[in-house]
Amino acid sequence: MCTTNKDCGCKSNMKHWNESNNEMAEEYFQLEPSRVNTVSAPQKETPSRTVEKCVYVFATLGVITLTHCVVWAHWILPYIYVIATPIFVTLKAMIYWKYKWQYFMIDFCYFANTLTFIYLWVPDNSLLFQTVFALANGPVLIAAIMYRNSLVVHQHDKMTSCYIHLLPASLTYCLRWYPESTSTYWFKSFIEESPSINFQWSYATPFAFFFLHSVLYFLIVNVICQPQKPYITSYSYLADKYSKLNIIGGPWGQGIAFYGLNWLFCLSSLFLSLLAYYSQPAHCAAIVFIFVTILWNGGSYTAHVLNKRITNSG
Repeated sequence: MCTTNKDCGCKSNMKHWNESNNEMAEEYFQLEPSRVNTVSAPQKETPSRTVEKCVYVFATLGVITLTHCVVWAHWILPYIYVIATPIFVTLKAMIYWKYKWQYFMIDFCYFANTLTFIYLWVPDNSLLFQTVFALANGPVLIAAIMYRNSLVVHQHDKMTSCYIHLLPASLTYCLRWYPESTSTYWFKSFIEESPSINFQWSYATPFAFFFLHSVLYFLIVNVICQPQKPYITSYSYLADKYSKLNIIGGPWGQGIAFYGLNWLFCLSSLFLSLLAYYSQPAHCAAIVFIFVTILWNGGSYTAHVLNKRITNSG
């Protein structure tokens, strides 16, 4: 503890520590509203704190509820998904539009979530399920690491990002390994005995969806709209974050690196989804690993924020 005689020294050391970790801070702060728009009016602080408290309570209860559903009450998950997904996506769209991040809403994760949503309503089809399973447990789940998702329970934007990447995998986990109990109160029965894996529908078709999406994304972002700052897209964000991978150089090299690495990422992650389809322990381990990773990211983020606030208040 700092005594009166050591206040200056402690503050100086803390300031030095904070300045020496600016590079580390970039890992914790990515898409932050404060880095795009800053609200300096004092009257804005009180509602913000109230919202944070409400998000903290509901997010914590949500994590507990989802854990309970995945472990025991499987039948609740389809209802949670079809009710919560439109709400969270709409909320995210409103937030992203405000901060000029709306181009993130055309990312592949939202397309895969839409396909998962459709699957729950159409007549059960084993081949469609294999495609949905591959996307949910491949590129969508692993993208939580690529975008450094963080379980920060007082920030709705970060929590909805975790939701979008984690819940499809949790839902398909129950559909794959507990189909009977998952469909107990649903309007249709899910396939009780999942057929052997079909390479075309579990690997080729998911990648075809991913490739088609990347073509549409290229036309929208790089040809038609060509958004400039202050607009942020996945293309500009990831190209900047992983700029060292642009070994060709220039805008063409940036495009080749971005789309080429995206396709390689999809092909690699789909192999993991094949393993998850064959093995329940492997599937469970993959979901737990991603959850622990975003939990670690959330702890790093929170620790850094607390340190920054203490330093600024000092």
